[in-house]
Amino acid sequence: MSINNLHSLLNGRWFIDEHYGQSLLPTLFTLLNGNQPLAVPSNKQPEAFVASATFGVVNASSFDASSNTDSYVAIIPLKDPITKYSQECGPRGTKAKQRTMESFRRDPNCAGVVLDIDSGGGQVSGTPEFHDYIKSYPKPVVSYTDGLMCSAAYYIGSAAKHIVANKRADDIGSIGTMINFIDFTGAYEKMGAKVITEYATKSTQKNKDFQDLLAGDSKGYIKNVLDPITDTFHEDMLGVRPGISKDVLEGGTYGADVSLAKGLIDEIGTLQTAVDKVMALSEEESQKQDTTQTQSHKSRSTMNKLNVPSIEAAIGAEFSEGETENGILLTDAQATALEGVLVQNAAALDAANTAATTAAGTISGLQTAAADTTTAVQNALVAAGVEGAETMSNEEGINALSALVAEYGGEDGGKPTNILNNGEETEEETNLNVVGGLDISAAMNY
Repeated sequence: MSINNLHSLLNGRWFIDEHYGQSLLPTLFTLLNGNQPLAVPSNKQPEAFVASATFGVVNASSFDASSNTDSYVAIIPLKDPITKYSQECGPRGTKAKQRTMESFRRDPNCAGVVLDIDSGGGQVSGTPEFHDYIKSYPKPVVSYTDGLMCSAAYYIGSAAKHIVANKRADDIGSIGTMINFIDFTGAYEKMGAKVITEYATKSTQKNKDFQDLLAGDSKGYIKNVLDPITDTFHEDMLGVRPGISKDVLEGGTYGADVSLAKGLIDEIGTLQTAVDKVMALSEEESQKQDTTQTQSHKSRSTMNKLNVPSIEAAIGAEFSEGETENGILLTDAQATALEGVLVQNAAALDAANTAATTAAGTISGLQTAAADTTTAVQNALVAAGVEGAETMSNEEGINALSALVAEYGGEDGGKPTNILNNGEETEEETNLNVVGGLDISAAMNY
């Protein structure tokens, strides 16, 4: 037996429950000494199972998906320490788990996935990515545990739409980050090797936190490495489970009943409960899709009844020719044609606004001239002594003045009136002392 990617196990940070981590150290020491562990599994753990009301639960490796027509649920076990990469005779890594889930995602008969979890956690590396993958998985995912679902295992399981725990589950939670590494310097020196580490003059910050940690000063490593990882852990937990009690973020572990009360899980039940929940969620999704398709069909039917000849004339086609599920799809040529019409309409509207402004100015001038005319007519009527002038319109006033002109013009202009020295008037036939109707005789006596 060997461990793949040994560097990642010895070098990395961990989302792991400490008791669980300590229990793995004997195996690690055995392998590092070149010995086989006491028990080597004869067969690798199955990648997945499938469950159906028709055929029960079977190993996925013996399941013929191509001939199956029944709806089923995929069960993917997470029963070992969480690692990013698969180990030769050990746990399968998160990368392999994602590939397994991808194979089920492509099968239309797969209703969804149950993550069957019994793990105290594992590596930081690969865990958040697996969390994100599950969160965006297009089919319902339900997490189930009847043992441990701690730290990295809870990080992964929390991304499911629903979490079920057996009432006898051991521990759930342990939300936090730690580092557990081995300083082999003494072992190398015992073998006669001397470890020499030097840094370039300008590399003063390179590995500083880790070197300080080796020297016994852990503050920098905790602040700059572990704390940011934990902050992200907390943000992701609150993102998928906003109702959890804030105290669980301190890293405690709880049984099923307390976990339910604190919002770490959604239900207490069995593996069958989790399988049934996947089926129910899948049915809900199908009903939503049917409703959406029905609404889309109704929307398309409504579009076909639209009476918009002007738009159709602009694009040179009927709506039904470009109809899609989401509405009307215009070609580049149709969009360009519609843009041209809108530009022309905008230009015509600008021209109309300019003409309206000019006309408003002209109207204002005419209104002023009309007011001046009214004043002039009223003044003329008053001067002429026309009765009722103040109530006359311009037209009535002009007609009245025209009548006076006609009246005065009809009188005999050949009989002038002479004014004598004594002020008496007399009419004479001669025009000798009259010039232009004006008697000048009196003027001559001065």
